[in-house]
Amino acid sequence: MESFRKTLSFISDKLKVVGAAFLFGMAVLTCLDVIGRLFKHPIFGSVELVSFMGVIAVACSLPFTHMEGGHIGVELVVRKFSRKNRDTIKLCTEVLSLILFSLVTWKMFEYCMKVKNSGELSMNLQLPEYGIIFFLGCGFVILTIAIAYSILKTISDLSKI
Repeated sequence: MESFRKTLSFISDKLKVVGAAFLFGMAVLTCLDVIGRLFKHPIFGSVELVSFMGVIAVACSLPFTHMEGGHIGVELVVRKFSRKNRDTIKLCTEVLSLILFSLVTWKMFEYCMKVKNSGELSMNLQLPEYGIIFFLGCGFVILTIAIAYSILKTISDLSKI
């Protein structure tokens, strides 16, 4: 179980770096486009590229954010519960999250194949959109695995109480 956690942490850490690079790329491209517009030479397709980079940045950040517990949670009531009750609520939330993101992942790949088969391209740059959708689906796969790991860890914590 520990080696699985280390592998998952390694993958999510590397994805975090990739996501940060694409986020930086979004900022640089936007700045260059604004400067180009000042001189009447905007960067063609910059809106599409920034959108694609945003999708990649989000897809890369989801697993890391989940593993670090970085999602927003409402704890006003829950934090007053006993540890066992908090862990039980956490387990229920994680199981529901696993179901939701398993469905989202499945539908994402299904949609990716539909877009690929239709030959859909981006409007200005004529880039195939299915590649970005596939990358997002891969991010959801890793997120789903991270959620499954969290469930196993929560069950282990509950059994120790």
